[in-house]
Amino acid sequence: MKSSDLTILFMEDDLKLQKIYGENFSREGYQVIMAEHGVGALADLKGEKIDLLVADLSMPGMNTIELLKILKKEHSQLPVIVVAGHAINLNEKSILAGVDIKAFFTKPVVVSELAEKLRQVLKVDHAGRHPKPAGSPP
Repeated sequence: MKSSDLTILFMEDDLKLQKIYGENFSREGYQVIMAEHGVGALADLKGEKIDLLVADLSMPGMNTIELLKILKKEHSQLPVIVVAGHAINLNEKSILAGVDIKAFFTKPVVVSELAEKLRQVLKVDHAGRHPKPAGSPP
């Protein structure tokens, strides 16, 4: 599987960040979907095969905390990376428990660091390929 076979859902209401995420991660070969709020992200999760969710913690309408409560029940295996404009407090951490949180980033996000974490979580090398299992033919 290649990065082009993988879809990342970015839940971000900041249009500038949407553009940055879209340009950078499309260039790396990923299929990129943007959602401006939790309701949109839920619709995308129901209608698309999503391999990873990158979610801004503070969103208008249904925020990420509310969305993650639903993800615990309906998409518990979906890996999630949380981006926040502030440090995560204990109440938020307790709500995040039970969701497959792979990393937390505090804004401003360094795109190269986020890209590296995406590759680690999705098991994609720098050339955009999943590594071959040991013992598989070349």
